[in-house]
Amino acid sequence: MMCQIMRNFLTKGISTALDWIYPPTCIACRSLLPLNFPERFICEACMRLFETVVPPICKQCGVTVSGDTPLCASCYGKNFHFTYNRATFPYDEVIRDMMHEIKFRKKKRVAQGLGELWAASVVKKSFPQDGILVPVPMHPAKKRERGFNQAEVLCRALSQKFNIPMDELLIRTADTPPQAGLHPKLRVENVQGVFSVRPHADIKGSTYIIIDDIYTTGASLNECAKTIKNSGAKQILCMTFAITVKNNDKV
Repeated sequence: MMCQIMRNFLTKGISTALDWIYPPTCIACRSLLPLNFPERFICEACMRLFETVVPPICKQCGVTVSGDTPLCASCYGKNFHFTYNRATFPYDEVIRDMMHEIKFRKKKRVAQGLGELWAASVVKKSFPQDGILVPVPMHPAKKRERGFNQAEVLCRALSQKFNIPMDELLIRTADTPPQAGLHPKLRVENVQGVFSVRPHADIKGSTYIIIDDIYTTGASLNECAKTIKNSGAKQILCMTFAITVKNNDKV
């Protein structure tokens, strides 16, 4: 017991010292944060820039739609292996810039900040009672190059906030080109057969929630869901931090 108290004391002391040497800054505007600021990642002004997705939404992908149409044009007529996706934020310029910081400048702290923001913006009832969180995996070579998988970082923030089990169930077996910039059809082809379930995983009868950063066409999520579904999962849902807003949201 005493050892644990000492470890906690030393950890807090080291963290405080580092804050004085390297003062925390807002991950959005890079302004300095007060040392006693409860939110260690985003300043109050930038917090107000994050607007959540508002209903009515597409029943499949979760994007905001006009009127009472059940599906957006992008989802209409497609075959999905997951029940639905729910996104929290529309993908705007603020989030785009922060995603560039994560993907091209390898800023793990930005991913951690977005994870904290996401966890503070959703409610416990968003998750099924028996759900298990599964991050969309990166290929090992790409993860080594970047140093982290942002979907995994986001997933861990949700897992810790809501005490929901997290399972790195999926493996990416092929290092394919990035999805960004590809035509929707090529996005589907790019990820076909690139995921597998880790060896000896017993997933039959379980409910899984696949976690990713951005929903654009849903190709990667759908392929992940297909892989898990073929292994006998009871239900597969998806949750993404943000979703790309489409102009053709009506069928």
